[in-house]
Amino acid sequence: MAPMPDDADLVQGNWDMSWVDRITGKYRIVFDAPEVKDGVCLHQARSFLSGYQMVHGLTDADLTAVLVIRHSAVPMVMGDALWADGAFGEKEKLKDPVSGEPTKRNPFINIPAGATHALTWPDGALDTLMKRGVIVLACGLALDNFASQIATRRKIPRQDAKAMVTESLLPGVIRMPSGIFATCRAQAAGCGFMYAG
Repeated sequence: MAPMPDDADLVQGNWDMSWVDRITGKYRIVFDAPEVKDGVCLHQARSFLSGYQMVHGLTDADLTAVLVIRHSAVPMVMGDALWADGAFGEKEKLKDPVSGEPTKRNPFINIPAGATHALTWPDGALDTLMKRGVIVLACGLALDNFASQIATRRKIPRQDAKAMVTESLLPGVIRMPSGIFATCRAQAAGCGFMYAG
């Protein structure tokens, strides 16, 4: 049976699985993050890295953390353009890291030093964690659902909304068929599991 037009990206062979080869740390863990919850998944990933540094003197290079962003957490891996209407910030009651007003930008990236309303430690923002080597995977099913929400809210064609989501995905975030697949594949590569919801 031929794939449906919306499922064209779901055919075998169109997935970037290079991240599996990056799971090389002596200690490895995958964080399953289905909810935003003020960025608790970022705190957990940071705590994993800092804990092994404090106790065993290990560096980020000695560790592998995989962060699977799925379900209603997927806006966390979107650029500011999809936060600009304020709908998601209002829904999750998230504040701008600097102003403290309801956020109209992704509050988990590009956080300036000294931001008094930041939800993360200075070394624990999403973009900072990625620079530290944390692998970030996004659920394709949730991204498609998010695109449908955008299409409805902005009254635009679903295909246009899907294109917006694809273009807004943060550099370095890797789209997977589903968060369940991504989590299971990371475990198969030797990662322990932690629920981060």
